[in-house]
Amino acid sequence: MWIKYLSGPIIGAIIGYCTNYVAVKMLFYPRKEIRICGHRLPFTPGAIPKGKPRLAKAVGNIVGKNLITKEDIKGRFLSEETKNGVVDRVVKYLDTDIEHGLRSLTGANDEAYNCTKEKISSGLSKEIVDSLDNIQIGSIIADEGGKIIREKTKGTMLDMFLSDEMISSLLGSMGNEIQTWIKERGESYIKPELDRKLNNIEQMSVSQLLGKAGMDQEQIRNLVETVYEKALNSEIENVLEKINISQMVEEKINAMSVEELEHIVLAVMKKELNTIVNLGALIGFLLGVLNIFF
Repeated sequence: MWIKYLSGPIIGAIIGYCTNYVAVKMLFYPRKEIRICGHRLPFTPGAIPKGKPRLAKAVGNIVGKNLITKEDIKGRFLSEETKNGVVDRVVKYLDTDIEHGLRSLTGANDEAYNCTKEKISSGLSKEIVDSLDNIQIGSIIADEGGKIIREKTKGTMLDMFLSDEMISSLLGSMGNEIQTWIKERGESYIKPELDRKLNNIEQMSVSQLLGKAGMDQEQIRNLVETVYEKALNSEIENVLEKINISQMVEEKINAMSVEELEHIVLAVMKKELNTIVNLGALIGFLLGVLNIFF
């Protein structure tokens, strides 16, 4: 007699369990559509393989517009913890000598580094010579030299013999010669001195250079922090627009295989899916018990 009463709930539990188990499996299986005589078998492929593009777009929109917003990312970048971490790292780099810092940032070997330094030195030397040529240093020497001669010889016997025309002619010729000499040979004199200066500078740190300009460590840190905040506030919108989190998530999901997607879903919701299957057995059992009375 008891078998008669228990058979209904047990069969109901088995049916409920199997039904929900198959339903969960049909989320991922079959992987591809099945065709019989040219007609697609209903419910193939599974719900997730069939709707993966729509799922990817929906998840991308949820992540990009609700879970990880621009304000959230901006807030994290501007948080005290992140800001202090970035500023500390930058200040640490500023305390490194310029040569070591440049080598670390560029990854240049000795040959490439020395070649770059030589180009900088040659370029700066040429610019200095060009600047001296553009400001007509020879004419300046002639004009200022004339004033000095007049001041030094004023009230002396030489003042009687030196006319303005004589001084102008003499110093003008000298100024032209100096101008030509600077243009033709100035770089060969300027470059060695510039090389020496650059060698001295590259052994110093940026902090030391700023210190020579009158900035202490606290001012340097405040400067780095201000630059970081301004750069972030002015560029974060453009950067996030280019990143486009929603599109990135959508493309990432679309690029996944169904097997990878199943693994991710089960890793997150395996316990919940098993609960659904077990609930099917429980509901089937309860319905079987109710069937005894009704």
